[in-house]
Amino acid sequence: MATSTEQEPRINKLLVGRFLTDVFGARNADAVAGYVAPDLVQHGADVPDGAQAFAELLRREFGGGPGADQSGTDASGPREPVFVVGENDLVCVCHYMPQPDPDAPGSTFDYYAFTTYRIRDGRIAERWPSLNKIASPRPPAPGTPTRATTVSSSPSIDIEANKRLVVDFYRCVFDAQNPHAVKDFVAEDYRQHVSHYPPGRAGLEEFVRDRFPDGPVPTPPEPLIPPALIVAEGDIVVVAGLLPQAEPDGSGALYPYFVYDAYRVRGQRLVEHWSGIDKSAPPKPPGPPPAART
Repeated sequence: MATSTEQEPRINKLLVGRFLTDVFGARNADAVAGYVAPDLVQHGADVPDGAQAFAELLRREFGGGPGADQSGTDASGPREPVFVVGENDLVCVCHYMPQPDPDAPGSTFDYYAFTTYRIRDGRIAERWPSLNKIASPRPPAPGTPTRATTVSSSPSIDIEANKRLVVDFYRCVFDAQNPHAVKDFVAEDYRQHVSHYPPGRAGLEEFVRDRFPDGPVPTPPEPLIPPALIVAEGDIVVVAGLLPQAEPDGSGALYPYFVYDAYRVRGQRLVEHWSGIDKSAPPKPPGPPPAART
């Protein structure tokens, strides 16, 4: 019989699924109150805090009625997700949302939108979107494949070991600017789900080599940018880093931007990758972080 701890992620995932269906699928801003805590904390820069402010913004966006364009306020719904992962009180939803390719008019590039929710007392209490203000995602064309995938539920999977593998991958490869370390973390047939990054382990090695021509450097004992979020279920690990970006109005102010990546782990190696980086607006090196929110 499942314990309450084991049941919690499943219940939380069902709650988020109903929220996306009843609010975004039905384009019903009034339904927000049934799912969202009144003092909702918005960690992204797209929506102000509070359930009422969230509902008011959605009400404006839904004003065009069913089928009207969405600006990407919550890019995690209402389409069928690629995957949903839940761990403890966190639920992360990933959607495939191909975007117009700035380098090839008339075509698209692969983009994956992520939103993470914290559930408290049966309500959505916090929200972390992957929205980049420079390039808010456009809704995909009708009939666009969802690229849904299965999250393994094998009880033998050690999600804590998988999370450590992902954190060490960043520390030993990107922080150390070391293409030679890629083989220690990545399978040879590594599947890259975004078309603007090279496929395979060899492609990733070349990417790191090109990005850091003066590397490698000494491997730091801790990540240079610690994960703001890391959520794992089964063989999937989702990680997000906080990289504050400049406001597009030229004011010099920064807004919080969460850069997401997701990996499938198999045999202590990374075998698949989904990126939340928008080719049209890749994040710039972070400035000083915004004030911490608890």
